[in-house]
Amino acid sequence: MMETKNYYEVIAKCGHVGKKHYVPVKFAVIAEDGKEAAKMVRDFPRVKHDHKDAILNVSKIDYERFQEIVEMNRNDPYLKCHSRQEQKLIDNLEERLEDDLHNQKVRYDKQARLDRIAYKIKKTKILEKFSWEDSDYVYAY
Repeated sequence: MMETKNYYEVIAKCGHVGKKHYVPVKFAVIAEDGKEAAKMVRDFPRVKHDHKDAILNVSKIDYERFQEIVEMNRNDPYLKCHSRQEQKLIDNLEERLEDDLHNQKVRYDKQARLDRIAYKIKKTKILEKFSWEDSDYVYAY
C-alpha cells in the first residue's frame, strides 16, 4: 500500500511569552493526514506542549504555500531567538501576542450556587411527599 504525503499548514500556540499570552505561529509540515501533522507540530520547540488546545488549526495546502510558510519561519526572529534578552529585542512582538484563556480561573457566583442547592432541596422534598412508594399504593401484577 503506497503512502501519500500531503502538505499541511498547522497554526499552533507558541510560548515563552508568559502564562497569559501566546504567539500564534504557522508551521508547514509534510504528513499523511491532519492528525499526524498536528501531532508533529505539538512536539516542535516553542509550542505550548502542556495545553490541550495548543493546535489552533490544521489545513491542507499546496506546495507553493508550503514553501512560502517555510521561508516565513526561516526569517522569523521569534523562532530564531535563544534567550529572553534576544526576545526582548524583537520589534513588534507585543503586537503578535494573543491572550491565552487556558490558565484563566473560573469564577463562580456563590449566590447562584446557593439558589441552585435550595431549588434542589425543595424539589427533593416535593418528590418525597408525592412518592409512588406510598404505603397506599398497590402494585398491579
